[in-house]
Amino acid sequence: RGLCATLRRTAKHTEHNKMTAMTSVACLVVLAVAAMPWTAVAAPLGNTEGESATLQLLPLATEAACLDGSPYGFYHRAGTSDRWSISIEGGGWCYNETLCYERSKTRLGTSTVWPKVDGCSCAFYSPNGTQDETCHCSYLPYGDGASFSGYVKEPVPASKWPAFDNKTKPVPADAKLWFRGIKNLDATLDQLFEMGLGNAKEVVVTGGSAGGLSTFLHMDRIATRVKAVNPNAIITGMPVVGYFLDHGNEAHTASTYPSWMNYIYYMQNLTAGTGSGAAYGGGLMPKCLAHYLPLNAPYKCFMSPHAQQFVKTPYFMLNSKYDAWQMNNILQSACAGKPNVKCDATQQADVLAYGESFLQQFAPVPPSQGGQNGAFITSCICHGCPWSELKLEGKTTYQAVGTWHDALVNGRLGVGDDGNSNVLVDPRHPNGNDTFTYSQCVHFP
Repeated sequence: RGLCATLRRTAKHTEHNKMTAMTSVACLVVLAVAAMPWTAVAAPLGNTEGESATLQLLPLATEAACLDGSPYGFYHRAGTSDRWSISIEGGGWCYNETLCYERSKTRLGTSTVWPKVDGCSCAFYSPNGTQDETCHCSYLPYGDGASFSGYVKEPVPASKWPAFDNKTKPVPADAKLWFRGIKNLDATLDQLFEMGLGNAKEVVVTGGSAGGLSTFLHMDRIATRVKAVNPNAIITGMPVVGYFLDHGNEAHTASTYPSWMNYIYYMQNLTAGTGSGAAYGGGLMPKCLAHYLPLNAPYKCFMSPHAQQFVKTPYFMLNSKYDAWQMNNILQSACAGKPNVKCDATQQADVLAYGESFLQQFAPVPPSQGGQNGAFITSCICHGCPWSELKLEGKTTYQAVGTWHDALVNGRLGVGDDGNSNVLVDPRHPNGNDTFTYSQCVHFP
């Protein structure tokens, strides 16, 4: 009952009529959040490689803010070409107010601890796999806990989460949270246009983990803004390990990843940027919400397998069909994704079935938009994968990315008699049928 009351308060706070009408149905799903393992948060991937970029904090007047209310900011270094690379940091999500409060005390929720200089690496590759580092490079650190997607105008009491959770994880009664993810993105873009983004001939949007989900969710938003200034610009996406499945857990309990994402949808007001007033302004794609709101499942627009069907921007995705984070937090396997823990026969079957589910949910990607997308799907059980070493069909990961990009700019993309040649999928069981020796691939079974 406490969880449902929280959800209703969120609906009232955002004044969103549709949200209020859906609350009773959504409560049945959200009750499952109470049992979730609160440690299920991915470690931030960071952006420590590449040349030094300088932190630029944004004025609070833009409404851009981290979870603790501190100013949001981004890192940037100028390049020498007409290419721009926008990299979005990952780091999981905070699944309720208590966890968001805890996050607000870390570098994933406050800019007060961000260094003045950080790395920024260009995401442009040639067909031979070499990297072009001449781009203007922008790195967006994570500060909101919802993949840059939420918007609540007024600070939210952090102690809203039911008392049973605060007994073990106390939150001060006067603690506040700022849910401003989409404002962080939009205000950053405003500043980048002031710095010359509108002159770019090519822009790539990339990110890893939760930043990979951000890439799926927002590459169209970024493309629309760039093309409004420069219609001839080529905009692409490169989401990395951001294809998180809509899937149940190994124990078949109600504490599932989809239910956690559903709670975030309401908590942070992940609506769409249409209409007026506090009820609107979240960052999810309007066409996706128009499809899923009548089905009482708008949170699906916060999940890449469902959101991808509405993405118009061409992208090349990098993922594992046995992603280690997903093994631990979506499948919630007792063994897979955990070093030195062996799986029994039933658990092994669950892992293999998860890989099949990945391929099923991935299936719409290769033919989408006339075959404009590419992919490199490994069987390595990894999240921080050894992309520079992995090979499929004789190509390294970055050779595959570069080949796809070259075909894109030269108008050679499409689906032929043999399917989409820019989609490379390892057909083997985990870790290349247990032949991989990369340290990043967690042993199986």
